[in-house]
Amino acid sequence: MSKQSEQKSVSEKMNELSKLVAWFEGDDFELEQALDTYGKAEQLATEIEHDLVNLKNEITVLKEKFDT
Repeated sequence: MSKQSEQKSVSEKMNELSKLVAWFEGDDFELEQALDTYGKAEQLATEIEHDLVNLKNEITVLKEKFDT
């Protein structure tokens, strides 16, 4: 995971991923760039999944603190 990606919020990463997905559906699609763009999208999706798991864990811990 790059330092720049780590500093982005989940929302920012989701927006970036949406733009990459839209590129595949757009008029600018070029087969030569598809593999690189797919790789970037896959990396972002992995980062988002990791971030969401971390957030879920933090929420669970906070919830347990408030429930006690």
